Amino acid sequence: MSLGAIVLGTIKPVVVRYCRARIGRRDGSFAVADLVARESLYAVLRALPEGDEPLLAVTYRIAAELVDEELDGAAGCPDSQLDVAALPVGEREVIVLRVLCGLTAEQTAEATGNAPSAVRLLQHRALEKLRKAAQVDGHVTRFGHGPVMETLSERG
Repeated sequence: MSLGAIVLGTIKPVVVRYCRARIGRRDGSFAVADLVARESLYAVLRALPEGDEPLLAVTYRIAAELVDEELDGAAGCPDSQLDVAALPVGEREVIVLRVLCGLTAEQTAEATGNAPSAVRLLQHRALEKLRKAAQVDGHVTRFGHGPVMETLSERG
C-alpha cells in the first residue's frame, strides 16, 4: 500500500464529514461538498512534502480554506440541527470538528493549532451559547419539555 493511500484512508472520512457539515446539501445531495472534499484531499497530497506541519493541521487548513471559498463568506452548516452558524468562527469550528466530525479535543487542537484546554473551553462556551439560544427560542415547561408536549392545563 502506498503512502498516499494510507494518508487518504486516514484523513478522507474527516474531510468528507467536515465539508458535508459546513456546506450541507445543495439540490438534495452532497455533490458540491464531496467535490470540495476531493479537491481538499488532492491539495493535501500536494502539500505533504512541503513542511513540518502536522497532517491534521495541513488537512484542516486546506479544507477550511476551500470550504470558505465555496461558501463565499457565509457561515455554512445549513443541515445541522444545531444553530452553529450564529457562533463566532472559532467556537463554530470547534463544534463542527468535535461534534459533527467526531474529532477528539486533542485532534481538534492539532488541527486548529490550539491547546486541548483551549479547545475544551471554546467547546464549553459554544455549547453554553447554544443551550441559551434553545431556551430563549423554545418555551420550556416546568416538566422540561417544549410546547408540543404541554398538557392542556399548562397552556392556560
